[in-house]
Amino acid sequence: MGWSCPQCTFLNAVDSAASCGACSAIRVLQCPTCKREIKYGKRLHVNGLTYHPDCFCCAGCKKPLPSRFQVVKGGHYHAECAPPPRVTTRTITTTTKPLRNDRVDPVPLEKRFGASVHVSDDRAAALGTGWACDTCTFFNTEDAAASCGACNAIRVVQCPGCKGEIKYGPRTNVQGKAYHPDCFRCAACHQKFLTNKFQVKDGEYYDHECYKQLFHPRCDVCADFIPYQPGTQKIAFKIMPFWNLNYCAEHDNRDRCCSCQRVEPIAPDRQFHQLSDRRKVCHDCCKYIVLDTSEAQDVVKEVWAYMRAIGINLPEIPVYLVESSVLNEHRNAHEKATVPTLGNKPVKCPVTRGMCLSEVSKIQHMVRTGKQAVPRVASIETTRSVNAILILHGLPYDLTASILAHEATHAYIKLSDNFPDSIPPKIEEGVCQLMSYLFLKYKHVVERKDSKTRSYESRLRKFYMQQLKTDLSAIYGDGFREAYKAYKRVNSLQQMFDAIRHHASFP
Repeated sequence: MGWSCPQCTFLNAVDSAASCGACSAIRVLQCPTCKREIKYGKRLHVNGLTYHPDCFCCAGCKKPLPSRFQVVKGGHYHAECAPPPRVTTRTITTTTKPLRNDRVDPVPLEKRFGASVHVSDDRAAALGTGWACDTCTFFNTEDAAASCGACNAIRVVQCPGCKGEIKYGPRTNVQGKAYHPDCFRCAACHQKFLTNKFQVKDGEYYDHECYKQLFHPRCDVCADFIPYQPGTQKIAFKIMPFWNLNYCAEHDNRDRCCSCQRVEPIAPDRQFHQLSDRRKVCHDCCKYIVLDTSEAQDVVKEVWAYMRAIGINLPEIPVYLVESSVLNEHRNAHEKATVPTLGNKPVKCPVTRGMCLSEVSKIQHMVRTGKQAVPRVASIETTRSVNAILILHGLPYDLTASILAHEATHAYIKLSDNFPDSIPPKIEEGVCQLMSYLFLKYKHVVERKDSKTRSYESRLRKFYMQQLKTDLSAIYGDGFREAYKAYKRVNSLQQMFDAIRHHASFP
């Protein structure tokens, strides 16, 4: 052992010395891990090799090693990271004892030392349990054994709780790991387990109550734990993935927010606001609602400006915010829909939240051609008009604007002479839904550029866009999806409207 100084050739007896004992020259070495030179600072000397302190790490987890570690096939490991030892195939040996007639009686080793047997490498790997004695290399099949069945050597293991060694005394074996009895505790409350039953989550152990408080799902409506199904250990509940809400199935018929469709909580301080027509709005959506016609004028200006920007010029049309009862009356009078209007129950079909009141009049003129001729129909005069647009009041600004964009598209089609008098409902409603979607997407892009923070309005806007995409109705939902597919294909609103003008269909 020792090393010779390159400067003065002095032989230093201390192999771990960092400098020459004669000339004080720094000993320059190469770190076996990073392969860089070690000149100054601290160095770690292990088994004749010198490392940077940060380079001497566990070969398993790559974290720095303590003063105690295990060496397996030249690699250094924490006790818990070390790979299980491979046990070579061994035959069972026997001893002999003399008898009276000088014959020998073989005594099997397993009878002398218990039921432990030698197991081959492949068999041990297949079993997945057991341990090899460090003293005699005997493979013990009982994983919880505290001593070797052959030589009675104490099995020294590291406690996962305190990281200390377990040599003597009782030990608690859990899933192949041995703990000091006082170290096996709940990961949440750090109290000892009172029974042999516990819960496991991500490798941590919890008592039943702590596990329930931390991980058992709660209902976002009643705030209680979601109960187990009768006679089982399974739970069933409803979810709203967009809002990340879970609630008991029994709350599915409670009132909902007419904007975001979330279920009204039971707690009095969390209940929703009620509008004049008995619809309800949650506290979050209530901050952005448009309540009357005067407040809607800013919405009208923005939507009209958007329509002009995409090439649709509309005259001034009265826009009124009304209650659901008024929309019901006009819907029934004009026979625009046969589905229920918006209520407080889950929305399962298209709802009436807006209406374009339009008229198309045809007048036949009688003209006489000559003194004796019989009058005949010479021409038909067609007059088109849009009297007003009605929108449900009490909805957030962006939802009100998207509804107005939908109804404004109806108005554009009704006021144009070159559109067919009868367009299939799926085509007309589909392109109107497309205009609502494009307006919401435009607003979303503009806000994302202007603001770095994600606002609740932005989340609402994405929810409205998702509703348009996932609508299951044949006319509105399928119509939108066909319109959106055609728009993505041609990438032109002009071509969309031209196809409707000439063929009453999508391009």
